[in-house]
Amino acid sequence: MNSQKPPDPDHPLPKTAAGDSLPVSAGITVAAHGLTDRGRVRKNNEDNLAACDLSKREAFTGTFGFSRSLESRGLVFVVADGMGGQACGELASRMCCELLPAWLLENLRGPETPHAAEFGELLARALEAANQAILETARSEPACYGMGTTVTAAAILGPLLVVAQVGDSRAYLVRGRQLFQLTRDQTFLNYLVEVGAVDRGDAVADPRRSILLQALGTAEKLKPALTTVELRRNDLLVLMSDGLYSMVPPEEMLEAVTAADNLETRCRRLVEAANAHGGADNVTVILAELTGDGLDAPDPASAPNIELLGPQPEGPA
Repeated sequence: MNSQKPPDPDHPLPKTAAGDSLPVSAGITVAAHGLTDRGRVRKNNEDNLAACDLSKREAFTGTFGFSRSLESRGLVFVVADGMGGQACGELASRMCCELLPAWLLENLRGPETPHAAEFGELLARALEAANQAILETARSEPACYGMGTTVTAAAILGPLLVVAQVGDSRAYLVRGRQLFQLTRDQTFLNYLVEVGAVDRGDAVADPRRSILLQALGTAEKLKPALTTVELRRNDLLVLMSDGLYSMVPPEEMLEAVTAADNLETRCRRLVEAANAHGGADNVTVILAELTGDGLDAPDPASAPNIELLGPQPEGPA
């Protein structure tokens, strides 16, 4: 089922300035579906997800599905995994998924697609604004002390993808039948793996994988990781919370997302796989498939070129 959350009448989204022209990003079509599930163990779902068409000024939260031509300002997808317990974790992730698109709509100027670096800066500022809002809510509501959320946001800007990450929700790109991870888990365990203190093969069951180096709502300063990738025809963007990738092996994920089914069926197959493997956490996934002559055909001999837009977050202080 597709669902669209209308703007809050008490906090309406700003209107596009009169005379703005929003030309189509010639020949690019994006089909997308997003799904979230409580899993088999948790009592409630602290994950949230969102999509926003910055050209049409439409925001979607919760389960959604659509297919449309890409216009000049692009599309943004968001997965957020709340922490802090029950209502507070859910509140933090929901605030992130609502505030991030609203901030971008308010601050993205002009009808043209911004450069990747410029949009990356906008994403970082939007995340900082959401971070402050979550911090202020936690300070004013004692029951919400300690709440926070991870977030991974991906913007499709014509033939470019810009990804911003805080925490350990992941972004992947599927090209052909290969799965490429675009993000690095911002966890204490992954830091130990990267510096060679822990063997990657021993990290699967290590409890330190749940210790985040940063999250929205937990500190005044935020250092989002920003990357960009050139997109190709038939690329598939995959965003997910750790409740999916921690349960389902990569080869099983790849089989599910490349099956000859519609996106909704593929999303459901991923959620079912996570639950079949124990469903120990909430499970959220977004799939976005790109087609059309506006994108170059992929080179089967080369992997995506993942470029950093700025310094990546460092290890623990």
